[in-house]
Amino acid sequence: MPELPEVETSRRHVHRLLKGRKIIEVIPDLEDHICYDRATPEEFRDALEGRRVVGTGRKGKYFWLELDRRPWPVFHLGMTGNVEIRKGKKSFKKAWGGVKLWSEGSRESRIPGVLPYCRLKIVAEGGVEFAITDPRRFGRIRLAENPLMETPISKLGFDPLIDFPKAPVLADLLKKRKAPIKAVLLDQSLFAGVGNWIADEVLFQSKLAPKRKASDLSTAEVTRLRAKLLAIIRTSVEVDADYDRYPKSWLFHHRWGKEKDAKISRGNRIVHDTIGGRTTAWVPTLQR
Repeated sequence: MPELPEVETSRRHVHRLLKGRKIIEVIPDLEDHICYDRATPEEFRDALEGRRVVGTGRKGKYFWLELDRRPWPVFHLGMTGNVEIRKGKKSFKKAWGGVKLWSEGSRESRIPGVLPYCRLKIVAEGGVEFAITDPRRFGRIRLAENPLMETPISKLGFDPLIDFPKAPVLADLLKKRKAPIKAVLLDQSLFAGVGNWIADEVLFQSKLAPKRKASDLSTAEVTRLRAKLLAIIRTSVEVDADYDRYPKSWLFHHRWGKEKDAKISRGNRIVHDTIGGRTTAWVPTLQR
């Protein structure tokens, strides 16, 4: 599932290639009334065609285009959503979790030039094309007059790249939470953009057991957790969320698949539990 680093990487590519360009054509999947929320595909197309992109924004796992006239398009990639953007023959693309890209399919599409799992394609000046693909349609495409002031973005908590609180403030907030720290890390009303793999990585590097109550963490432990969270996200974004470039010492490389004999690079055994309704990978010999 795309989390904050993947979404921020997509936003940066989109910003660099679309800013200042006029949108020439918008090709939505006219039969998709699941991904399109609060506006029909036709209404979405009419709101964007002819507009100029003046910037982009993001909070948590949501990002949007800022146009020269509102409303603005807001995107949430869900579990299998992906962004592909290209200029001419050069493609700037990512496929989170092995999701196929718009350019890699083999089935014939209902829409000429657009594959079945492409929910939206935008053509801009200068030969720039932007697409949202989502095979399972868990993502959402919306219009908003002011994304930050409208739900669901207005209900998000602190974004680690934008407005994260200092350690004493975070410690006070966690003192009020009796749930396991793993579940609290996934609470978007507090940690905007943190998903399952980031939460596991943060706890692993912080040497904290995921079942511990958030309210029981000491100030020193919260300080360590905060530092690791910010470092993990910044490192991920710096390498364009390229998983192969994540440090080899990270739990990330070994946490998948629930294998019984899974181990980290140092040989310690990985255990998979369910905490807060989510699969949790952790290392009991290192996390207390």
